[in-house]
Amino acid sequence: ADAWRSLLFVLLTAAAVGLMIVRPAWRGAAVALAGVLVAADLWGVDVRYLSSDDFVSPRRQQWTPSGADKLILGDTTPGFRVLNLTVSPFNDATTSYFHRSVGGYHGAKLARYQDLIERYLTSMDEGVLDMLNTRYLIRFDPTGQPVAELRATANGPAWFVQEVVDADTPQKEIDALGRIDTKTAAVINTREFDIRPLIGGEGEIRLEEYRPNYLRYEYTATAPGTAIFSEIYYKDGWTAYIDGIETPYFRADYLLRGMELPAGTHTVEWRFRAPGWNVAEGVTLASSLAILAGIIATVILVLRHERRQK
Repeated sequence: ADAWRSLLFVLLTAAAVGLMIVRPAWRGAAVALAGVLVAADLWGVDVRYLSSDDFVSPRRQQWTPSGADKLILGDTTPGFRVLNLTVSPFNDATTSYFHRSVGGYHGAKLARYQDLIERYLTSMDEGVLDMLNTRYLIRFDPTGQPVAELRATANGPAWFVQEVVDADTPQKEIDALGRIDTKTAAVINTREFDIRPLIGGEGEIRLEEYRPNYLRYEYTATAPGTAIFSEIYYKDGWTAYIDGIETPYFRADYLLRGMELPAGTHTVEWRFRAPGWNVAEGVTLASSLAILAGIIATVILVLRHERRQK
């Protein structure tokens, strides 16, 4: 059937081209006919895979916040996360529609986060929930309605630690998480990152601005120290700055970010820019300019040809 269909479109397109050759004055109509044929061909094949029956009203796809969601949305504290226990937390992404979720789902999983899920989060380990800044749980009440439960023990978006547990393998790192108080201690592979973490810093670290690709913290410390940031460590693309000066950072607590901070009052910024972005941007710009130049050159040549014909 497709062979006969294709033959029909070939013949009709050939007729449009023949019309253009035989009757140059009808060139516009012939081009329009060819365009209609192309559109009809594409539409006929496309609806086999995505027909009108596959579309639904946008209203059916809107998520309505529950009473628990509304209560949590009223909390303007930046940076906290929510663990929704009324759904399968690590196989459902609907919580992320309203909140920064501890759970969620994606086919491409971060290996270390999956390790954390299997080792600690499925058993609701309090220390690990605290270091992920899990401020709220959503549970069912006795009547079956979702309710928000405040966890006042969450560590916050960032904090100073007074002890460092050295672990030289990933297995030792994840094992140590179950033994430490994540509020005062951190697990760091000092050999991998070639550091000697500073101990003794005390102070408050506040998250002042949060965007998916930009975070800004303000802090005041009485002495230099090691701070843990409740964000996933991902070295490709993330750059850290203290008062505008690029500063190295390292992985802590198996999958979070750590940084040595000087004493005093300072600003810490985290910026994300995809690796190779500048190159990709340059290639895109050059390609766009080449296409634009080609279009302009074509228009000029066509206009010159028409003038010569007259």
